Amino acid sequence: MHGNEPAGVRALEAVFDRLAAEHLSVDGWFVGLIGNRAALAAGRRFLREDLNRVWVPERLADLEQGPAGLSGESLEQAELATELRPLLNGLAGRTFLLDLHTTSAPGPPFVLLEDTLPNRAFALRFPVSVILGVDERLRGTLVHHACARGATAIGFEAGQHDDQASVGRAEDAVWIALGALGLVAGSTRVDRARQRLERARSALPRYAELRHRHPVGPTDAFEMRPGFANFDAVTAGEAVATSRRGPVTAPESGLLLMPLYQQQGEDGFFLIRAVRPIWLRLSSWLRRLRAERYLHWLPGVSRHPDRPRAFVVDRHTARWRAVELFHLLGFSCVATDDGEIIVTRRRNDEVPDG
Repeated sequence: MHGNEPAGVRALEAVFDRLAAEHLSVDGWFVGLIGNRAALAAGRRFLREDLNRVWVPERLADLEQGPAGLSGESLEQAELATELRPLLNGLAGRTFLLDLHTTSAPGPPFVLLEDTLPNRAFALRFPVSVILGVDERLRGTLVHHACARGATAIGFEAGQHDDQASVGRAEDAVWIALGALGLVAGSTRVDRARQRLERARSALPRYAELRHRHPVGPTDAFEMRPGFANFDAVTAGEAVATSRRGPVTAPESGLLLMPLYQQQGEDGFFLIRAVRPIWLRLSSWLRRLRAERYLHWLPGVSRHPDRPRAFVVDRHTARWRAVELFHLLGFSCVATDDGEIIVTRRRNDEVPDG
């Protein structure tokens, strides 16, 4: 998806080569796709626009006629959408997407996901930190598009762009996915891959939630202070970057994620906070009970007039921890300018078998 992140492409090539060399059969479909080929050839994140921010309904509708007459990221997206369409539409509920990435900062591997129970179950097959709630901070990602079409989809961040270890970690992630889904059986590579990723995570939290995104624009002159890595602890008010308006400080204490150390990009940094496993277990239990049926009885909560899967929360009336409760129940939350929060139940949040 990003041309300056070649580790995923090299990892997929290595896996296909090993499958052929060792005569391993694949019980199912295993498809590897390159996102932005032109940007990959140029070694740039993108040429005109970020290909991993344009998977929105209005854009996809414009591409329905195919790639004729298109150029740049529009052409790349149209061709990629053509390849993905039969996989997402024809195998509803049986398609798993692993979106491989790397970051400009050093650090261990981790998984990003929209918090549905199938996504969570898939993510937990990977022995790395699992970061919840990416869909509330980033719009137009390929992972969100795949989830909206009924797939189970997660993003895997393998490490720093130019670190050779990132290629190995991305390859490990692919082997783990193949083993977890039963596509490859009896291969010791899956067990070894799991062991390597477990060592890479070390003592980092198993679960965390995305709390803050610092957006940047082309005229912001944004520059991270040097030396930060993924999962570095920062305190509220700590200066982590500079811009043309002066120092940029952390709005709350937490762990730093994906600090921007490259020219292209619209995300200066993210902040995450560890989540205790008990909250994940409680969340699964509440969703199985379909507790969302009673939410409109709570003070300050009403059904959305136009969206059957959504509620409106009046922040002035709902003094209790409304956002946290809706997160437990599988809702994404978006604040509006008039003191309300629109919460929408994520699609395909059924309880997975087993």
